Amino acid sequence: MAACATPRSSLQFMSASQGASDISRFDGRDAAYTRLVDRYSRYIESPVLRLKFLNSVLGAASGGRPRLLTPRLLMWMQWLPGIKSLEGRARLTVELSKFLPVDRRLPTSFRILSAVYRFRLVVYGTCMALALAAGAGAVFLCAKVVGSFSVSTEAKGIVSTDGEKGGTTDRQPGSSAQINALGTVGSKAGLLLDRVWLAESGEGYEFYSNGARILTEFETSGPERKFYRFPASEGEGSGQPLLMSKPAGIVFHISESDLLPFAGQYNSSLKVASRALLEYARAHRLYNYVIDRFGRIYRIVRDEQAANHAGNSVWGDETGLYVNLNASFLGVCFEGRSAPGAVGPDGINEAQIYGARVLTAVLRSRFDIEDADCVTHGLVSVNPSKRLLGYHTDWVSGFPFEAIGLHDKYQAELAAVASFGFGYDRAYVAAAGGKRWPGLDLADQRLARAATARGVSLEQERSELWEFFQRAYEKERDLDMNR
Repeated sequence: MAACATPRSSLQFMSASQGASDISRFDGRDAAYTRLVDRYSRYIESPVLRLKFLNSVLGAASGGRPRLLTPRLLMWMQWLPGIKSLEGRARLTVELSKFLPVDRRLPTSFRILSAVYRFRLVVYGTCMALALAAGAGAVFLCAKVVGSFSVSTEAKGIVSTDGEKGGTTDRQPGSSAQINALGTVGSKAGLLLDRVWLAESGEGYEFYSNGARILTEFETSGPERKFYRFPASEGEGSGQPLLMSKPAGIVFHISESDLLPFAGQYNSSLKVASRALLEYARAHRLYNYVIDRFGRIYRIVRDEQAANHAGNSVWGDETGLYVNLNASFLGVCFEGRSAPGAVGPDGINEAQIYGARVLTAVLRSRFDIEDADCVTHGLVSVNPSKRLLGYHTDWVSGFPFEAIGLHDKYQAELAAVASFGFGYDRAYVAAAGGKRWPGLDLADQRLARAATARGVSLEQERSELWEFFQRAYEKERDLDMNR
């Protein structure tokens, strides 16, 4: 026992008593574990008990006690802090408790270790989850950094409006450069019409190659689509109208709904209002399509069937004339309200304009509709009882034709005046903001030239064109009644 009083370490004392061969066998297995045994043994004050503890631990280490974790799992978890030594530390704690006095409690750190080991699988799982999360975060951060470098590098190659590569140009909202850019996008962007196709369809929707998504939740049926295309003038060819069933054009409407501000705090109310409009449109078969304030496109009356959208109306192009456009034209309605500045954040917004653009491309592609036959309700609506334009005046001005990829129909000659002899009053011009527009003047000029060429008065010319309208109106009405 005299040897125990020397200042050697516990393991040195054990080697003197047990033999160097056991130490080498144990120490060679795991040097860190050897140091751990030495540190734990110092909690035992009695040299005899300490020796017994060391003998017990040495026996457990050399006896090949099976691990509680599978070797493959241990291999993947060795790098996690504390995991490698957790099982050994727990076993040492159990052995140590056997040699401590009965009245002495285990140190707090040992009790915590015992609890951790008891729930070790939860600890292992938590450690692995944290490690995976940290790894994913590191990968995401690296990707963001690399992406920012890529964007900044590409930005250096952009040519500014003054033609200097890499230069910077201050752009103010509404600048001429921005307006020109928007005009270019509005008139030239997008797929060619012959390249738009139905890419996917499912329960309640259709998805097209140009990004249009048409919702069919409110789809309903209407009367069969049949109509006449009348010759551009009564004297052309045989003068006989052509019976047709494929849509010849598009009429754009505005719903004239009561509107809430388009803002997040009204989100629920906005959706309720849109649904009410859709249900009303379905019940009365009002349009073929409705574009709500979120830009969502809903089909109401099927394309091959007529909707009640245009009423008494006329339009014409180079190939023919159309009367009462319910059957001959598709009706597309924006949820909104006619007012000065109807297009804007609280009016017809960007999402709706985009929806109208892709929908127009789909319909033109599907039915070979000419640009010239995409027009607004305010330019086609007539009042036969008064022989005047503008029974309805929605979109009589302000429609964003170019943003939807169409030519400006306010520049086009109005068929109601030039081909059918309708007039107009101050109220109609006032609805357009009080200013005449080129298409109205062109129609008046053509009417005057025709009267001069025939040597008749302007009123006589109007009267003869009006008779032509009445004959066409009656023929179209008879067709509608027999559908």
